[in-house]
Amino acid sequence: MRRIYLESVLGLLTCFIVGLFAYEVCVYQLNTDYEYIFQDYEATAHQQLIENIANNQGLEAAHQAIRLFVDTTRNTLLTFKPNDKLPTQVSEFFIANPNIFIFHDDYRELWFRLSDSQNTYHYQPNDDTLVRQKIELEDDLIWVFFIASFIVYGIGHLLIIFRRVKKLENATLRFAEGDLSSRAETSGGSAIGSLNKSFNLMADRIHSLIESNRSLTNAVAHELRTPIFRIQWQAEMLKDTPLNDSQKKTIESIVEDTEEMEKMVDELLYYAKLDSTDLENLQKPLEIQDFLNHAITRWNKDTQLNIDLSLPEQPSSILADETLLNRALDNLVRNAMKFARSQVLIEATVHQEQLQIAVHDDGDGVAQEHQARLFEPFYVGDKARNKTKSGHGLGLSIVEKICAQHDATVEVGQSQTLKGAVFTITIQLCNNSAM
Repeated sequence: MRRIYLESVLGLLTCFIVGLFAYEVCVYQLNTDYEYIFQDYEATAHQQLIENIANNQGLEAAHQAIRLFVDTTRNTLLTFKPNDKLPTQVSEFFIANPNIFIFHDDYRELWFRLSDSQNTYHYQPNDDTLVRQKIELEDDLIWVFFIASFIVYGIGHLLIIFRRVKKLENATLRFAEGDLSSRAETSGGSAIGSLNKSFNLMADRIHSLIESNRSLTNAVAHELRTPIFRIQWQAEMLKDTPLNDSQKKTIESIVEDTEEMEKMVDELLYYAKLDSTDLENLQKPLEIQDFLNHAITRWNKDTQLNIDLSLPEQPSSILADETLLNRALDNLVRNAMKFARSQVLIEATVHQEQLQIAVHDDGDGVAQEHQARLFEPFYVGDKARNKTKSGHGLGLSIVEKICAQHDATVEVGQSQTLKGAVFTITIQLCNNSAM
């Protein structure tokens, strides 16, 4: 937005300067300056009037008329006698033009001579007079008003652009946070050229693409369940028939594969469901000590590993959907169980009004090149995880989506405690816990 504002203001200033320059060239350089001609006419008339007074009433009367004119017009009279040195420009002009008795210098100040006098007279503005000081003040005020008007225009222009860009930014943020119905206003008072319409067109296409993807995912997952069930049923039927050892192993392998496919379909459906579930009304205060103590009992029953739990000293509660948070932690803990050698640590700590739940394992950890993409759907870091343990690549993606629904974050790193991987969920404490 700052760039748009600067470009518009600089563009306006450039146009103004170019306009002034073009006016100066066209009016004063390429054409005759008629204002100067009119000044020459006035000076000639003035010189002739003084000349007539000198001829009819004498040179002294002409001098009195000159002094009266000087006093009335708030000028200063400089009289140069024949032996006085004139400015070079004035002297050269009168020598070159002996029949011309008036001359305006570069400052448009009048120099004139009388035919019966060898003196040269010069009218110089008296800047000490109140009238001329007022004139100079008015000339300066022109620039003050110009600069003030330019500043007012710039601030007004900035506010208009800021208001319009802010509306578009808010619509963009709402869309980025998952409100796919968010659109930018296209009215004349809110639009930034065609940018708002372009954003809405992009949002419509993205919305359509996401909805199509969701529908396809749900349809495929539901349709896969029927053939998977049939394969499982037929395999179970075959197990009851007379088979040799090789055939039994093959049937058992088929059953295991179909069970794995069934789990993948369930995860796929759950992952798709997270995009359309509104958790706002499902969240409630959750006491983290009771929640984790209850969960670790279940985890200990499913593994021979040592699972340790570290809780904060003070009771802490968060605003969360218990079912979804349990699913997220269950995915992390069972993921740690797969890759731990002997120990898993679940550590809950409070830092700056936030609760951090870290799941450590003493496995090989996650290589740095895989950490950035580990939460992407179906991504499996083969170098970091054994293929037989890595699953389908949806478990961690589900964790990230659940965290996003709770305005929480999940990160992966190297455990300083067990030297393996550590996955950390950070979520805001409830107000009463934060206090």
